[in-house]
Amino acid sequence: MIILACETSTLLGSVSVIKDGVVLSERHLLRQGSHTEILNTFISECLSEANLILNDVDCFVTGLGPGSFTGLRISLNTIKTFGYIYNKPVVGFNSLLNLAFENKNILTVENKKITAMINAYKNMVYIAEYEFDNNTLVELKPPQVVRVQELEQFITEKTWVVGDGYLVYEKYFSENLKMKCLRHENGSDHPTAKSLGLIASQQQNKNEFIQWHQLMPLYLRSSEAEEVIAGIKYQAL
Repeated sequence: MIILACETSTLLGSVSVIKDGVVLSERHLLRQGSHTEILNTFISECLSEANLILNDVDCFVTGLGPGSFTGLRISLNTIKTFGYIYNKPVVGFNSLLNLAFENKNILTVENKKITAMINAYKNMVYIAEYEFDNNTLVELKPPQVVRVQELEQFITEKTWVVGDGYLVYEKYFSENLKMKCLRHENGSDHPTAKSLGLIASQQQNKNEFIQWHQLMPLYLRSSEAEEVIAGIKYQAL
């Protein structure tokens, strides 16, 4: 199966082409601006490197968020468009699952738990906890949005922690919380298209693939305007 995967839910925009679980090509760029400018170029370059065209792709894959409201829609709309034009199945996976999978190689026998933490801004993080069991990623705590002040209620025991949410807010953690957050020098702090494609490769026999119009983003926060209306206020650290 040939898979084209796109991930733009965080500051790292990436594209990857994978065939039967083997990565044929990959492009990624860490940037503050919109990924709109680079996504089509990356797709073209990855397909060219793999000696493929879009119609050769069997399934299109995207990250669903949580993450940047604008960012995640870039890859989501691109993949939905390809699914529609070429009448091919699509599939999406949440960005926290992607981030945990990206870091599966840092887990040890002593600690197989991993917490993915993406910056949700306004002193909040998107967070979920997973564990690898028999080479399968098991969800222990589902994706949710948590204020930094309340992280100790979520992280109650030692766990590997990955994600830009940690990088941004670690300086505000209590010493007790820091002791529970294990970091690895080879860890990655951004979800990638490569991991998306590899997850999809493992799922191809599990009826996960859907039609383009069924693909929906994972929003854990309301828009800024909706939060203002609802009276949800920024809390200083």
